[in-house]
Amino acid sequence: MESKYYLDFLRDLLSPDEKVRTEASNRVQDFVNLLSDTQAGVTGELLAMLASHEKSRVALEALLHALSDLDGCGKLDRVDLSPLGEIPESAIHVEHREYMEEFAPRIAGSINGAGG
Repeated sequence: MESKYYLDFLRDLLSPDEKVRTEASNRVQDFVNLLSDTQAGVTGELLAMLASHEKSRVALEALLHALSDLDGCGKLDRVDLSPLGEIPESAIHVEHREYMEEFAPRIAGSINGAGG
C-alpha cells in the first residue's frame, strides 16, 4: 500500500473520534492483501494496543474484527497480541467473546513467552 494512504489510515485509527476509529478498523478488510509484511505487522501491533485501551464497545469490536481479518490472511504470524490480555473483563461483551477466544492461545503464548 502506498505510504500516503497507509499513513492516512494510521491517523484515522488514532483519531479521538470513535466513528473515525471504527470506520478505519472496518476498512482493513478492504485492503488487507495490499499491506506489505511490515505494514501488516505495524497495523496488527497497533490494533492490539489500541484494543486494550478502547472505551467504545463498537470501536473495540471493529478493532478485533480487523485483527481477525489480518489473521485470516496470515498477516499476524509475528505480531505480539499480548496487549489484548490487558482488555478489562468488564469491557468484553458478547460480541467480543468470539474474537477473544480466537486469540486466547496467542495472548497466553505471548504473555508466557515474554516472561521466559
